[in-house]
Amino acid sequence: MTGSLKPNTKTDIRIRRHEGTKVIPPGALVTWISTSCSKLVGVVLVASATIAIISAAPAEPQTAPGQATATAVTFTKDVLPIFQRSCVQCHRPGTAAPMSLLAYEDARPWARSIKERTVKRQMPPWHLDRSIGEYLDDPSLTDHEIATIARWVDSGAPKGNPADAPPPVNLAKLGEWAFGEPDLVVEMKQGFTLPVEGPDTYPSEIVDPGITEDRYVKWVQIIPTAYCCVHHSHVYVTIPDDADREGLALGMGSNTAQEVDLIEYAMGNDADFYPDGMAKKIPKGAKFRFAPHYHPWGKEIHDRQKVGIKFYPKGVVPKLVVTSHRLRTGVGNDWVLNRSRVEDLLLRKGYPLDLDEPRLPVGNLLDENTGNNAALLSIPPNTVARHERFYPMPQPGVIISFQPHMHFRGKRMLLEAIHLDGRREVLTDVPNYEQTWQITYTFKEPHLFPAGTILHVVSWHDNTAANPHNPDPTAWVGWGQRTMDEMGHGWTDIAWLTEEQYREELAKRANKRPITTTSQSQR
Repeated sequence: MTGSLKPNTKTDIRIRRHEGTKVIPPGALVTWISTSCSKLVGVVLVASATIAIISAAPAEPQTAPGQATATAVTFTKDVLPIFQRSCVQCHRPGTAAPMSLLAYEDARPWARSIKERTVKRQMPPWHLDRSIGEYLDDPSLTDHEIATIARWVDSGAPKGNPADAPPPVNLAKLGEWAFGEPDLVVEMKQGFTLPVEGPDTYPSEIVDPGITEDRYVKWVQIIPTAYCCVHHSHVYVTIPDDADREGLALGMGSNTAQEVDLIEYAMGNDADFYPDGMAKKIPKGAKFRFAPHYHPWGKEIHDRQKVGIKFYPKGVVPKLVVTSHRLRTGVGNDWVLNRSRVEDLLLRKGYPLDLDEPRLPVGNLLDENTGNNAALLSIPPNTVARHERFYPMPQPGVIISFQPHMHFRGKRMLLEAIHLDGRREVLTDVPNYEQTWQITYTFKEPHLFPAGTILHVVSWHDNTAANPHNPDPTAWVGWGQRTMDEMGHGWTDIAWLTEEQYREELAKRANKRPITTTSQSQR
């Protein structure tokens, strides 16, 4: 019996023999076996008949690729809402992302890659420990969302019913700026052309932003045009000689005596956003100095950066001034390991030193910019190296955000607070750092601490072959400006308070805490 066969819809058993295929009802199976076997003996039995039992369950209808069953996870109903919330800010036309995720036709060819990157939590880029703290603009996926994407891919990545799709994303609202349209955009006039190869370069360009009155910054963002080659970039506000210095925090953090560090951009970063009542100040007549760090990346390209700024309304003067601090990790005990450098810096600051001083004299504190010049890193070959920094807060302050900055061997960075009573509180931990995604993690509620609290930053650098980004695990690596060197900056935005402001803020937060009561029946 040969030819096309239609299986019984209840239970069929197919018997394949040399002469063809038969469909045998279950009740006739024993009779068929008995009849067939009576004709066969010994080896002939084995050679002449093979019995194949196919599933006793009803056959399920086949689904064409890209189509879905009623219960399947589909792109339009289940996956697209996830992409719209967490992915399309970057994954859309006109950005540096390799593909758009706005439509099924764009996303489907990348389905396997999407599953791999989301399951490993490499995408969306959010590399911190999600069990510690809460943050603004958190794009990370829940375990359920990751499982949904995986099920969609495993089931053939079906499109689903177009009617199930959420409303399209308003691309005009996304724009190129993270928090909407800025009030002021200032662009390099000339920019810089980067060669195919060569050493790292650190040029500057000064631009007049046309600031005619003091303004206060709510958020600020740098956008380069040569994403591939910008290691990092700063925009500094150069203060006019006749400007009022009040509220500029000159000399604090990464501010110098003459410039305010307005923003630091690094690969994968976007904007710095300040809570209500906190700002950086730009005085009238100030100039902007673009200060990029470039690393050639195999092709000639021109970079012309721009900075966008959203101001507080005119006449609004925020209470607190924000300063940026690069809490730079090092080997520790610089007085022993790097004494000549520390002595030189202290003497230049006017501190009297005894040549036979056994330890660093108490009270001889270097400002942050000067102290950073003394820090050292030591990362031996084939080693995961740990460094740290202890920063005592000189006055009360609010910790707004944290951004790790390391290079290709960077692995992990942690920020914790050591309280006055010795308690240690981890504020954030970034165990999966990536050089190409140096994200600023902004706390949903900034942390408030009194003077004397110690901010403790710990960095880990992976100089082994297990690090896929490591250019040479056999090299010893130290601190340096070049991309091939290493750094350990814990960029931390802080708004400093007076003692009176600290007490006021402490009382305000205490009043916001929920009051729990125990009913009589619960006692």
